[in-house]
Amino acid sequence: MKIFSPKNLSLLFVLLIAAGCGYHNPNLLPPEQQGRVFKLHVPIWPNPTNELRLASDIRNALQDWLGQSRQFTLVDSSKEADYVLDGKINSLSYTGRAYDANNKAQALIATLSVSYTVTETSTGKTAWQSNFALSESYSLQTDAHKKQAVETLVDNLGEDIYIRLYSAISRYEKNKGRKN
Repeated sequence: MKIFSPKNLSLLFVLLIAAGCGYHNPNLLPPEQQGRVFKLHVPIWPNPTNELRLASDIRNALQDWLGQSRQFTLVDSSKEADYVLDGKINSLSYTGRAYDANNKAQALIATLSVSYTVTETSTGKTAWQSNFALSESYSLQTDAHKKQAVETLVDNLGEDIYIRLYSAISRYEKNKGRKN
């Protein structure tokens, strides 16, 4: 009778390593160990594209994602905030990805390009800034596919900023303490 096959031992080994790696979810720490809660203001970003509602959809996605965090409290004005997450929608483009025999596009790639800055309100110094683009493929069968691609891009942008923002501000706060 085999109790521990090589496959079971490998799985056990991987589980032991994962359990001992020290990873923890900061949202699961007790409140006294979660660190400072930052007040954050997210204004509507300028939108030079022809895409209606894009700026408000981005702001809503950012507020939805950041509102899940225990590290941020969203406030209505920059005067109330520790930091302001300001940005600009640089472009939203649609390029061909797949074509039929008549050289007519069948699928496109939607690409959203943004730049954003996190500014400390008390000093006006930049705590973090980034420029990047996200892409999403979609079929040209219906307009709903295009709309879904843009919604996915906006949600992915909100998630990406949510994931990176707290560590960026924490690094800034830590380094700010070293400069004094």
